[in-house]
Amino acid sequence: MKLIAIELVGFGKWQQHKIEFLPKNQLFFGTNEAGKSTIYQFIQAMLFGFPPKGKRKKDYQPKNGAAYGGRLWFSHPIYGEVQVERFKGQNKGQAKVYFNDQIGDESTLEKMLHPLTKELFQSVFTFQQEQLSQLEKLSEEELQTSLLSLGLSGSQQLLVSREDYFKRAQVVYKGKGSQPPLNQKLNAYQLLQQKINEKEQQERPFQQLIAELAGTERSIAEKRQKAQELKTQLALVEKQVMNLPLYEELQSIEHTKTDTVLTPDEKETLLSIYQQHRFLSEELTRLNQNIAAQSETEAQTEDYQFYLKEEGHIQQLLNQRYEIDKLLSEINWMTQSLQQNKQEMFPLEKQWGWNSKTPPQLTFEEQAVNELRDEIVARTVKLQTTQTDLKLLEEEIATREENLSTFETINKEMFRKNHRQTKKTVNLFYCGVAGLCLLLSFFLPTPLRYGTFLLSAGFLIAGLFPLFYQPKDTYEGEKRQWQEKLSQLDYLNDQLLKIKAEIKKINEEEKEMSEYIAQKVKENHLGRMDQVEFWLTHRTDITRYLILLNTNQELENQLKEDQKRMTKLAEQTERYTARLPIAGTSLGERIRVISNFADKMEKVRFAQEYQADAYTRQTIREVKEKQQQVTDQARPLLHRFQIASINEIPNKIKGYQEANANYKRKQELQRMLVGVYPESSDPKQLPSRQIALTQTLNDVEESIQQLQEKEQKLLYQRQQMLADGTLDELYQKRAELMTEIEELALNWSANQLAGQVLMDLLTELSEKQLPNLLKKATDYFKLLTRNTYRAIQLQEEQLIVVREDQQRFMLHELSTGTRDQVIMAVRFAFLYLQEHRSLCPIMIDDGWLHYDSQRKEQLAQLFAVFSEHQQVICFSSDQEMVSYYKELKQPIIELEGA
Repeated sequence: MKLIAIELVGFGKWQQHKIEFLPKNQLFFGTNEAGKSTIYQFIQAMLFGFPPKGKRKKDYQPKNGAAYGGRLWFSHPIYGEVQVERFKGQNKGQAKVYFNDQIGDESTLEKMLHPLTKELFQSVFTFQQEQLSQLEKLSEEELQTSLLSLGLSGSQQLLVSREDYFKRAQVVYKGKGSQPPLNQKLNAYQLLQQKINEKEQQERPFQQLIAELAGTERSIAEKRQKAQELKTQLALVEKQVMNLPLYEELQSIEHTKTDTVLTPDEKETLLSIYQQHRFLSEELTRLNQNIAAQSETEAQTEDYQFYLKEEGHIQQLLNQRYEIDKLLSEINWMTQSLQQNKQEMFPLEKQWGWNSKTPPQLTFEEQAVNELRDEIVARTVKLQTTQTDLKLLEEEIATREENLSTFETINKEMFRKNHRQTKKTVNLFYCGVAGLCLLLSFFLPTPLRYGTFLLSAGFLIAGLFPLFYQPKDTYEGEKRQWQEKLSQLDYLNDQLLKIKAEIKKINEEEKEMSEYIAQKVKENHLGRMDQVEFWLTHRTDITRYLILLNTNQELENQLKEDQKRMTKLAEQTERYTARLPIAGTSLGERIRVISNFADKMEKVRFAQEYQADAYTRQTIREVKEKQQQVTDQARPLLHRFQIASINEIPNKIKGYQEANANYKRKQELQRMLVGVYPESSDPKQLPSRQIALTQTLNDVEESIQQLQEKEQKLLYQRQQMLADGTLDELYQKRAELMTEIEELALNWSANQLAGQVLMDLLTELSEKQLPNLLKKATDYFKLLTRNTYRAIQLQEEQLIVVREDQQRFMLHELSTGTRDQVIMAVRFAFLYLQEHRSLCPIMIDDGWLHYDSQRKEQLAQLFAVFSEHQQVICFSSDQEMVSYYKELKQPIIELEGA
């Protein structure tokens, strides 16, 4: 909200006077009693109502009886330009609001101004000298509370609600109180519990019985739960055992190979083809038999008849001769390759200790192995270098110790010799002269006696001087050398300890590396390839072994499949063992014998057909052509259903019919057994598991019966002990008292919790804005003091300022003007935090009483800077402030008497 203009129809000294405001910064200048404060009171009255009359309050009602009130215009971000009209004699002093061709009342104005209130207007948006001193000793808690109460991070209503909740809680309970109901109930509960404890002490056996009874009841509940679980499991197992035949049938169907399903039309077509082919084959056989009967080769009639009977199967088998030869060649080649691969793997297994069950693995890249080897080589080189340094250092220390010992021996000898030469003695001559002078002084007169005394003292000092004189040490240089040698030896010993510590560290690293390599060898099944160098130089051995192993596995799998095919083909030849000499021979030999037999019989056929008449030969050719036509027509259908020959059609149809029946049976069994058999169940163990569950359930039910008998005995004993009813009554009173305490405690905790939640919420809201407040206050304070001070901070919950030289000052240690600057900066920081809301213009009424010229100039700069975002209206009678506004090119409005 920004003020646009006011019209004072009658208010204090102002009558029929209109003032227009600028949207940013402006200074209203006027002498004392010019009506500056009256303008401020008019704005407040237009927005929030006329001030009530009072004995000690100024009355702004015109003395000449003119209309008391006026008009105010302001711009609102939502409602646009708004006009407020308020007169004391009209509408009971209530406001009329004009906006957007609408007319509103007092409630409309309150809605527009919300959350701005009269108290917020006076305490936040008004700057007066007496208000600045109120924030002089803000602590951190008070600063956060001010944030909340000023409406910047919360609402004053929240603070009121918080205090109301805490008061309600204290009505119920106080920490050291005795009158609140919860305190009284707790005291009564303590007295009652004391009585119960005394009574229980007297009836300790009863307590033991109660504990035993509770334990028995818990055991019964646990046993019953276990029994219920066992019954559920047993019911499932019994159901599984009952349906076990169906389950086995389902498993057998699932393991049976399912062929393609035949439609009725396809079935009829195949049967028709089979019948045609069979009729033609029988006709061809009949014609050949007639020819054979007329032939001269009667000796071969029995073999030829057998050939004619089995001709279809024999030709079908011979048609696969190429595939059989190829299959035998592949089996031979795979067998040889498998043997060669095993021969190649054997030396690798022998060399490195590998085996095919746990083959070696290559889980590390070659680059990682190179890095590992480089690390080992570097550590080895470092160890060798360190050991060499250690050896040299030990030799150096031994040499120096030997030199030091020799040097010390020589110095001791010279010291003893010098000591003998410089032995201190008394000069007897001077002492004797001193004694004679002293004796002579007793015989001389008084003046000469003193002189003789002095002379005697001089000779005595000269005689005793050698005892006190310390001759200069002639071996001082040797001592210094000795100390230097000791210092050098100490330094070498320190270096020796460091080198030994380094060697120990390297040995530990080598040990860790060895353990790491051993672990990798074990994890990757590397056997005797237990050196990093082997992992690089013999890496191809691992690769080759794995290739051979994988190749052998593939060859073995393929060989098994081919051998199965070969066995199946050999089984097809078993029907000829009674007629042909193929028993006990290989498949290749059998195919060769059968092929020779077929060739021989074909020659017989050719001879017989040659001897037959032309009509018979023509008939045979026609039958063969029809037979070939039937075969050609049936080939796509035979290929689709994977039927090798027309003779296999009945067996295949039978297999397809069985597959259809199995599929339907499988679906039926799956519906019947759904959820009965989990995947992890083993049907073979179901009977034994049923027996075990039955036995366990019987044991649990028997134990439940025993526990119930014990429970009945304990209940009877408890009933006997409670015959007097005293303890039972105390328990009843305690339960009733506990109910009352719980209700009161719930009431207290609800109020306490609500208050604490509001407190935590308000604290969080204020703490979130407190750092921003201090940061912005610092910026404004630096502007006001021309960077003399660098920061406003909180230390030990008190507001302090930091000067450029890092000195810290509490507020009470500052001058009055600087302290006002601190509070001014904090107040403007408060306003900055709610800048986006633009609730009201800032009004300053000579708020710089303790400011010197420099401070006033900086304050004017602050007004100019802050007004870029918010309207600032300043009232002043200070001519010096006017000059600063002119320097900053800020507008000045002079007030003249109305």
